[in-house]
Amino acid sequence: MPASHQFSQLQKDLNAMAPKQRRRLKSEFTRIGQAMQSDARSRAGAWSTRIPSAISTRPIVDVTRGRVGVELRVSKSVPHARAYEGISQQGSTAHFRHPVFGHRERKWADQKTRPYAWPAVRGRAPEAYRAVEQTVDAVARECGFR
Repeated sequence: MPASHQFSQLQKDLNAMAPKQRRRLKSEFTRIGQAMQSDARSRAGAWSTRIPSAISTRPIVDVTRGRVGVELRVSKSVPHARAYEGISQQGSTAHFRHPVFGHRERKWADQKTRPYAWPAVRGRAPEAYRAVEQTVDAVARECGFR
């Protein structure tokens, strides 16, 4: 049997997963994401008052695309969060530039980035991978997989 046929069969089996198991996956992924969220909040909370409250997690259970896991998000209500994380259009992840308020000569300042999300994700990734794998295995067994 070709691998593409096996993959499409797996896709059909995952789509047949009961809503109860999908809800369980979502609740487990929410629990897993809390560790990453608290780590990112504590990293950003050392120097910011607005960014920590804008950090959230979202469980991903999209069986039609084969995506399961946790997404760490930062709200758009805190626009400077991207710059501090090192996400900029300037190409540098070590610093960013911004205009200095009140200068009529259009002075710009360089400021170092302070990554908070990626270090939290990288630090918690091994335990998150294990937890996601165990949860998916447990739910698959409940659905009749071996």
